[in-house]
Amino acid sequence: MKRLLLALIAALYLPSGIKAEEPYYSNTWMGTDYQLFINDKEPLDNGYMYKFRTRYESDSRTTIVDWRIADCFKSSIDGELVPAIARFGYERGMPELIREICGGR
Repeated sequence: MKRLLLALIAALYLPSGIKAEEPYYSNTWMGTDYQLFINDKEPLDNGYMYKFRTRYESDSRTTIVDWRIADCFKSSIDGELVPAIARFGYERGMPELIREICGGR
């Protein structure tokens, strides 16, 4: 019984790497379907900033992006303002990402 309890406690404390089941953005680029997920999300001290990592998945590869900082008060990611509607290709998925991170604030 003690072994079972210790195993359960150890499993709860190990980093689980919880991955989002639903993508926050999906698209097709040059014939390749891909999806973007929030891989990790941690609140920072002030309550309106989050540290997060995203995950890119396609048929050919899966990539986890480095840690980034989202500021929900300023609607920015890593100090860059996120537009409400993506105007350029490099902004694809950014409005959806800030809404998903900040929870519609």
